[in-house]
Amino acid sequence: MDKVFFDSYGYKVTNKSFTYKGYNENIDNVLSLNIIEWSKVQRIKYGIGLGIFSVIMFYTIGWFLVLPILGALSEEAPYTYITESVTLVVFISFSVIGYFSRKGYTLELERNNGNKGTIGKSLNRNYFDELLSAFVQAKKLK
Repeated sequence: MDKVFFDSYGYKVTNKSFTYKGYNENIDNVLSLNIIEWSKVQRIKYGIGLGIFSVIMFYTIGWFLVLPILGALSEEAPYTYITESVTLVVFISFSVIGYFSRKGYTLELERNNGNKGTIGKSLNRNYFDELLSAFVQAKKLK
């Protein structure tokens, strides 16, 4: 019979398995769980990176769809900077979205084969601390 150390909100830790968001892993296949706290500088870097990526994608995809329309609109309008203003709005909006999407804490799972991946986000570190301590207890008993 499996001893349950933690069972809450999509995470379950027993002495033989670790279940997260419907995926079940053998406890021996999971090397560690890490809690990542996003600092303000990291959040700003991520936001700016997402903003730059969105502008690149805006021009790549928009080359055939959006830019001809914006070019036609700017020729007839008394102002000719409509393309630049739309680009600026895209950059700022995705930068803000990127900044706020990294708020709080992220739980990262590392497997024995070296694969890493994030498996959850939370604004409250205490929730991940409880999960981490239960995971450590389960690994000790194994």
